[in-house]
Amino acid sequence: MAQGLSRRALVTGGTGFVGSHLVERLLRNGYAVTCLVRDLRHLRWLEGMEVRLTQGDCTQPESLAAAVQGVSLIFHCAGLTKAKHARDYYLVNHLGTKNLLEACARYNPGIEKFILVSSQAAAGPSPDGQPVDEGNTSHPVSDYGRSKLLAEYEVLGYKDRLPVVILRPTSVYGPRDVDVFELFRWASRGLTIEMTGGDRYLNLCYVEDLTAALLLSAEHGTESGSVYFVAENRFYSWSEFRALLLSTGGVKARTIKLPYGVAYLIVLGSEIGSLFTKRPALANRQKVREAAQRYWLCDVGKIENDLRFRAEYPLQKGLELTWRWYRKNEWL
Repeated sequence: MAQGLSRRALVTGGTGFVGSHLVERLLRNGYAVTCLVRDLRHLRWLEGMEVRLTQGDCTQPESLAAAVQGVSLIFHCAGLTKAKHARDYYLVNHLGTKNLLEACARYNPGIEKFILVSSQAAAGPSPDGQPVDEGNTSHPVSDYGRSKLLAEYEVLGYKDRLPVVILRPTSVYGPRDVDVFELFRWASRGLTIEMTGGDRYLNLCYVEDLTAALLLSAEHGTESGSVYFVAENRFYSWSEFRALLLSTGGVKARTIKLPYGVAYLIVLGSEIGSLFTKRPALANRQKVREAAQRYWLCDVGKIENDLRFRAEYPLQKGLELTWRWYRKNEWL
């Protein structure tokens, strides 16, 4: 019998990158799935999936009552990774989470578990090259990271009223992603970009490993308020990442090295340009600040011990699958 049989899960952000992959995994595992969708005319990756749709928006508290009622689990995946204005991160990532928790406490206080998809950005980088664990003090370096940390605080504020869990994935990549995709796009055009000042080091997370971790966090007994980093259990230097990106894609590229100040000015121009469009800039000054950090490293020992999580997609395999998907779907 499937683990999820007769259990209904609510997924926010189901039309997006991580959320749509999670919906597919939940359906494969026998869950009934409800998705909170802002616009029923634009289902994107949910098109054709056997899910129940409810229209609503986490920034509009009055729209959430119907969504949270009758579900056993809530996976809160909705959030902004790019925004035209800093305040938008806090409106969506922080206050959106607060609104959803309040609706859950009011209309479904007997829920089995509320699971927040946060981010390594909420914890911030390692200052000294030692992997950060869940006990370290958080030092986010961007409004995105700070908004995610505030969302975590909201979740932890409910830990004695609702069973809550927080997952902090590192940089997530894979099919359907539009953020890391830019690295693939430029590499396919024969160009990679690197910031001067020495090599940088990071943990990475393939999207299917993240959805596996989310399911484990739902199906295992966890102490309310538990926080877990999610990533492949090894780090890569930027040089290693670049080499694997090129080799798995079968492409060659030259590297342009940019000083921090030059990168900062380039994305400032991109931000100014975005003021005249409806879309946020692909890169911004805060993303440059994050990219400039030397160590984005985390310790995944806790999730491995508590939930028996093991990443099944090492970087080479994940990159190969991602290149294949982008090409098959004519993104490249």
